[in-house]
Amino acid sequence: MKLLHTSDWHLGQSFKNRSRQKEHQMFLEWLLQTIQKEHIELLIVAGDIFDTTNPPNYALKLYHNFLSKVKEYCQNVIIIAGNHDSITTLEISKELLEAFSIFVITDGKEKTIIPIKKENKLQALVCAVPFLRDKILRDANKAQTTSQIENDIKTGIQNYYQEIYQQAKEISSSVPIIATGHFTTTNASITPDSEREIYIGKLQAVDSDILKHFDYVAMGHIHKPQLIANQQHIRYSGSPIPLSFSEANQQKSVVIADLLQKTYTPYPIPSFKKLYHLKGDLESIQEQLTPLYDTTNPPFIAITTTQQNLSYEEMNQFMNTNNKNGVDIVLFQRDIQLKENLLEEESITLQELTPLDVFEKRIQNEPLDDTTKEQLTHLYKQIMTKCENEPPITENF
Repeated sequence: MKLLHTSDWHLGQSFKNRSRQKEHQMFLEWLLQTIQKEHIELLIVAGDIFDTTNPPNYALKLYHNFLSKVKEYCQNVIIIAGNHDSITTLEISKELLEAFSIFVITDGKEKTIIPIKKENKLQALVCAVPFLRDKILRDANKAQTTSQIENDIKTGIQNYYQEIYQQAKEISSSVPIIATGHFTTTNASITPDSEREIYIGKLQAVDSDILKHFDYVAMGHIHKPQLIANQQHIRYSGSPIPLSFSEANQQKSVVIADLLQKTYTPYPIPSFKKLYHLKGDLESIQEQLTPLYDTTNPPFIAITTTQQNLSYEEMNQFMNTNNKNGVDIVLFQRDIQLKENLLEEESITLQELTPLDVFEKRIQNEPLDDTTKEQLTHLYKQIMTKCENEPPITENF
């Protein structure tokens, strides 16, 4: 049986205020063609279908249009929620899609094992595990230290996978058992500026040993395609398009796995738009920029200039001139060495700083010991993670 594993589509992403709609549409068209060409029998999408909990209408339309077409070429489709996805959004069409054997697994409250059949004969079992939210893994209302939270989350994830694997083995021990997941494992290569922390506390990664018993593990969350701990059958497919400039040089791919032959092959995705991050003074940047002009499909450009004395008028003029010639400069910043007292640096704009930069520099000005500063930084990250993972507040009028 051949399966195709993909993840982290992030439909609806606003990239420096630019839409990725055309790139995502081209990817989904390519994916349909690949499924047909490679005779894929099972499609797994391992989370982060959407970029935000409240995706734009065009992203919802892309999602449902793709699913309305994919059943013509692939009989089995399994989609799991990631940390970016809203359970409510995915559940709106969940029951309707299930009538067409498209299974959408949202919260993991109940362990879901999906039988994959061909001509009424069992071919495989899929332990469809979505991103396991904090409330599934532990008592979130219980007062705990950071280390206790970390331990409870690790133990919760480990127990969840052990239990669902044993349940699958009880159904059948003679067919491949596949698992899905959406978290960071040990030994994973993380791309800077791409994957956010998804669990409250200091937890960075979960031991990949909990996955080794499965015949194939389709992971999501990490955007760089890779196998895990040198295990060919445990893989992150990665995102289909670069979602940040730090991903610009990655060869994006899906994974095609033949469970009978035990082959697991990265299948390259064509590039639908180029991204470049250029550095240097303006003269050097212009030399790098000119060969990149493409009026039919202007690449996204980030510029970091080493010239500290540039005015914003000069920077805007440089951007406007080049944007007319076939590039799209979406970020233009100076290579800033932050001063000890950030508040005195009036020429630095918020665009050139991350929220964590601002917070860390702010607490540097306070008479706190290093331990307290570290604790406050972890608390700040917890708050940011919680805000990013919770669905938007809606009001009834």
